[in-house]
Amino acid sequence: MQACSLKPTVQLFSSKASSLQRGTAVAAVQRLAAPAARSAQLVVEASRTCDLTGKRANNGYVVTFSHKRNKKLQQVNLQYKKVYWPEGQRWVKLRISTKAMKTIEKRGLQNMAEEAGIDLWKLPYEDARPERLQWLAENAGNPPMAKNKRAMKNPEKLAASKKTPLVARYLHGKIAYVRADSQ
Repeated sequence: MQACSLKPTVQLFSSKASSLQRGTAVAAVQRLAAPAARSAQLVVEASRTCDLTGKRANNGYVVTFSHKRNKKLQQVNLQYKKVYWPEGQRWVKLRISTKAMKTIEKRGLQNMAEEAGIDLWKLPYEDARPERLQWLAENAGNPPMAKNKRAMKNPEKLAASKKTPLVARYLHGKIAYVRADSQ
């Protein structure tokens, strides 16, 4: 007689193992133990949830006049919004429900984020510090541009060249590189 071992196996549904152990207590124990070996999988959450309140879709019924019930998923009214966070002096991008927008006005973004367990410093943002806004006003059409490593370094060659260097400019909301003389 074989000894009963309670080891979780990976070969759960192979033809040899299932034909030999089908209907026995060992196979049932091994089937129950197999998900423990796969517990390192990623936990998938519902995608249409409010970041701050955790609101999700609700299963509701549409009841007809003859009392027939049809299931209807009542979705949350979610919006991608940039919400101003005064403590961090930035606009933080969140996916929130319209109910959460009203609650932010009453209680504040900082309090709601702490209750939801969200670190606001790690979210995508738009900087709203006064020094950043001042820099943007001074350099209105000029995006920040990295130094060109391949640019000519010899001043005589640069003066003799007929080409003017490329300069970054905003055109229709996108960065475009144009010659300095054709601005």
